Amino acid sequence: MTCETAESVRQRRATVRYMRDMALAGAIYVACVFAAALAVRQLDPPQWAKIVLALIPLAPALLMLRAYLVNLNSMDEFQRRMQTDALLITTGVVVFGSFAWGFLEEWAGLPRVGMLWVFPVFSMLFGIVHMVIRFRNR
Repeated sequence: MTCETAESVRQRRATVRYMRDMALAGAIYVACVFAAALAVRQLDPPQWAKIVLALIPLAPALLMLRAYLVNLNSMDEFQRRMQTDALLITTGVVVFGSFAWGFLEEWAGLPRVGMLWVFPVFSMLFGIVHMVIRFRNR
């Protein structure tokens, strides 16, 4: 087996592991969100239990982060650079966008947007930015 072939096999295994780990963490996340929301709405638990239930979905979200970091560390320097560029651009857009929106909420009376939406917006924007960067680097 040549070095190039061994590298492609290693990358393919890393990608399969990433997809498996991300799918599992995603399924656990969805189950946690639905179960916790159902418990909060149907059982009317005490405040301390609502806090615990609200934080339960963070555990699988952290598993998603772990899967991403493991995958990032398996990439070559060029792929890692594209990921890092996408992360930096996305972070800047989301941070400054939420900062600007906060001023618009406070001073211009625009509707409040919950913090719950920051992560989904970040994730979707990261995907878009990463696709643009990959297209640009073809």
